Amino acid sequence: MRSIDHTSPGTPDRWYLLSYVATTYFTIYAHRNLINYIQPSLLLPIADGGLGLDEAQLSWVGPAWQLPYCFSQLFAGYLSDRFSRRRVILSSLLASSICLAMIGLVGNLQELLIGRGLLGFAQACAVPAMAGAIADCFRPRTRSKAMAIYLFSYNAAVIVAGKYGGAIADLPARHIPGTPETWVVHGWRLSHFVFAAVGVVAWLVLLKVLREPPRTERREDRGLGTEGGTVWQTLAQIVRVPSFHLMYLTFACAGIVVRISRFWMPQHFHNIFHESLGWNQEDVGSFSTLWIQIGSMTGLLSGGVLADRLVRRTIRGRVWVQLGGWVLLTPCLVVIGTQESPMVLRVAMLLLGLGLGAYQANFWTASFDVIDPAARATTIGLFNLSSGLLVSTWFDPFLGWIETGAQQQGESILG
Repeated sequence: MRSIDHTSPGTPDRWYLLSYVATTYFTIYAHRNLINYIQPSLLLPIADGGLGLDEAQLSWVGPAWQLPYCFSQLFAGYLSDRFSRRRVILSSLLASSICLAMIGLVGNLQELLIGRGLLGFAQACAVPAMAGAIADCFRPRTRSKAMAIYLFSYNAAVIVAGKYGGAIADLPARHIPGTPETWVVHGWRLSHFVFAAVGVVAWLVLLKVLREPPRTERREDRGLGTEGGTVWQTLAQIVRVPSFHLMYLTFACAGIVVRISRFWMPQHFHNIFHESLGWNQEDVGSFSTLWIQIGSMTGLLSGGVLADRLVRRTIRGRVWVQLGGWVLLTPCLVVIGTQESPMVLRVAMLLLGLGLGAYQANFWTASFDVIDPAARATTIGLFNLSSGLLVSTWFDPFLGWIETGAQQQGESILG
């Protein structure tokens, strides 16, 4: 263990570490979200290059990734608390790239779900490892700001996946040179191959520059000590913290908001604007991501800076900023679901992103203020597990089942 001066903002190499893990998060988040912005291609008949799915079948794409991802979080988080986070991060990034390329080769729903499940397992270890590394390298007085900057990468990933993933998916089928005439690559498959290639390039760069970050703030005479405890000791240390249980529930609620904005909102906008305004997948992908992410980036930075200042006065500072984010974003969901004016929707999505960003910048860091330093990655794993247990087990399939029935009646419930 290496300690850092409590009056310093963190370890000397903290900003390099932050840039490296942000690059990793950008890549794996683009991988997991790409499918959200190519949904119309998957709904096309097989003869037209799609998979011939309906909305009920497509709704299982989210749980197919989320459930393996969430249920492996306990092991993944504990792994990062005890072993090399560098190896965990690099292995997860490479495995994610390989799995994404495999998804580009699927031919039916079953293969698609298997591919998404493998992608979930591949990505499960990365986030707890990166969160723990950031907490170790930044002191509490700068931690929310650092987390906000780190989360910028996921906002950028959503924008890139929405715009360029949709744009590539809209490309016409292309013949593979040197192969029989029937061998063609459709746009949605090509988008998977391109994003997977970007992941391999990022892995090669990080393999050279990423170093194992020091473990700081652990003390031999406190909590789990410098080396950490067993799985059961670590879990017991976490669940004894009263505020952990409330955080667990609020993170599950945030998971519902994220599923709506990432998965169902693009399909909702495609249903509205494809006929009325002639929007294609690129248009929908850009519209459904850009405004939320601009608001989210603003909320991340302002919420992070504000919370870092408030927490110097009261330990509740980060919680107050999170609460303000929820107050702002909740009515915006109602507006987005009931309005069809692009201008009104832009404003609502901007404010939704602002509130969501303020919440996200402070959620992990609020837990770091009260959780034993040797159990931080395990805690992040448990939070991610809450999304699987309380949201992914039912939310997407339930909405997909209802939407399929509504469309058979010529209607839609996505609004």
